[in-house]
Amino acid sequence: MDTLAKRLRYARERVGLSQSELARRVKIRPQAIQFIEAGHVRRPRSTVEIARVLGVNAEWLLLGEGAVEVAVREPAARYQDEPALSDEAVAIARLWMELPQSQRLAVKETLLALLKVQS
Repeated sequence: MDTLAKRLRYARERVGLSQSELARRVKIRPQAIQFIEAGHVRRPRSTVEIARVLGVNAEWLLLGEGAVEVAVREPAARYQDEPALSDEAVAIARLWMELPQSQRLAVKETLLALLKVQS
């Protein structure tokens, strides 16, 4: 993706947010998101906050450089009674992050229903 406008739209749609919802979470006017996605703004002041809300790298969002997603760093020390995540759990978490918000809600409700059936 060669423009900020395209990268923003891609990242926003990937997490299932409307322009208005993204603006609300970033605490800016919806028109600001509209202007960025229309290509009228090249360096928005709110780039870092937009990237944080969307879970993407601010450098990628602004310049198209670096990794799309923010690297998740492991804590230096874990609690002794906290088990490490399995490879399967990490894979599922990555898939979860690719789902739009509406589908995440459906998956969550399904999991909760399955847990009630098993209890």
